[in-house]
Amino acid sequence: MSERLADWATNLSWTDIPRDVKDLARLQILDAVGVMLAARPLEPVHAAGRARERNEDGLPGQRSGFGSCLFFLSCLFPPPDAGSQAKSLGFDQSLSLSGAAFVNGVMSSLLEFDDTHIESFVHPTVAPFSIALPYCQSSHLSGARLMQAVIIGSELSCRLGLVPPMRLHSVGIHPTAIMGAFGAVYALAWLEHLDCRQVVDAIGHCASMCGGLMASWEDGASTKTLHVGMAASQAARAVALGREGISGPRLVFEGRFGWFQTHVQKADPSAFRYALATDGLGSRWELLNVASKPYPSAFTIHPYVDAVLALKAAHAIAPADIAEIRCRIAPSSVATLCEPAAEKLRPLTSWHGRISLQHSLAEALVRGGMDKHAYSPEALADPVINALADKVVYEAHASQSADPKKAGAHVRIRLNDGSCLEHVIESVRGTRANPISEEDYIRKFRSNADGVIAPGRIDEAIHRLMRLDAIDDVAAVFDALATPTVHSE
Repeated sequence: MSERLADWATNLSWTDIPRDVKDLARLQILDAVGVMLAARPLEPVHAAGRARERNEDGLPGQRSGFGSCLFFLSCLFPPPDAGSQAKSLGFDQSLSLSGAAFVNGVMSSLLEFDDTHIESFVHPTVAPFSIALPYCQSSHLSGARLMQAVIIGSELSCRLGLVPPMRLHSVGIHPTAIMGAFGAVYALAWLEHLDCRQVVDAIGHCASMCGGLMASWEDGASTKTLHVGMAASQAARAVALGREGISGPRLVFEGRFGWFQTHVQKADPSAFRYALATDGLGSRWELLNVASKPYPSAFTIHPYVDAVLALKAAHAIAPADIAEIRCRIAPSSVATLCEPAAEKLRPLTSWHGRISLQHSLAEALVRGGMDKHAYSPEALADPVINALADKVVYEAHASQSADPKKAGAHVRIRLNDGSCLEHVIESVRGTRANPISEEDYIRKFRSNADGVIAPGRIDEAIHRLMRLDAIDDVAAVFDALATPTVHSE
């Protein structure tokens, strides 16, 4: 299986990729850039950068600031042009490739605002993009090469995410931490022109690096927000090892000691759907089933937010009017979004709130919407929001999981006067069944970039990113985003 995936990835040509896939990939990259810009000013990003600096800089006492010198790993595994250095999006300091990928990954996932493959729950774009961007930027490669690397990594991340017969969350594994790492390896290996055998070796090494533990779901710890950064940075190590011919296991996926059978032991070995990873490569594109997020939270919460906001707008509902908000929810989502109730009703951290159905619906109704500023400490402590969260109840309902490609919602609000209002959404926004427009992507980008880069630079970035595959050198596009924070007037 690893050989088949590697063969496809190494032999795919730009002309093999359908126009609709290219068009969506361009928008997905625009989306990822906006999400990363929104997180760039936040302290956790800079804290992660300082931690990376301590780990990768030279001898103690020789550090000269975040990203200011050659790092140990870049000495071991230099890029093809050893004189060029990688950068993280929005920063102008030189980093190692793995260091730049790590910071990129942290920015891309900190706000839980990155896109999602609906059926596998993998966030497929950001890990391949986090490693491909600094490589292409430092090597002055074209936008088409950047796009193709991300397309390869994203597509194979989605397909590998379809192999387990159940959601990986149910066995305590964050799928993006694993499948994103594999996707990042495929993206970087293609950029570095690895042959099929070298890609198989690199993927084999990557599988032994993967963790993806979901322990931070319990207390809202920050580790989960680092998973994409970890995935992208470990791809640099895995690809370097594969390039040097250090062998990795061929049966890393379907072998009896392969990743799936060892990490998903609740499943019968015969239940793994390996064919979904390989069948129809190049003709059936899972990338087209990836949805952008309108809100910075777990994507399964989005249709419920849409539903309550639709009812609020249609009936002028005030929070004080509400007696109960009742949600039908897929049984597989209860454990991650609704329970334990004490954790969900009073999230301990911003990230903890992003996976709480109760808090999310309450904040959306009280604040009238949710953007990059949602889930602030003030919102988590707001007594009006907390009181409304206490009125959110849920019932596991099989109808909500009948089609894994839809992720819809059913919401009923009972008012204090006894009247009931109901709203049903069949498919989450962003799917092919409920598509969003190019204008929606651009609107989200503008909102995320607002206050981070100057308004004129926002327009320029949109113009360039919307024609990314026509750009000969992506360095000019992304170097222009490395500017001091400027607040909009």
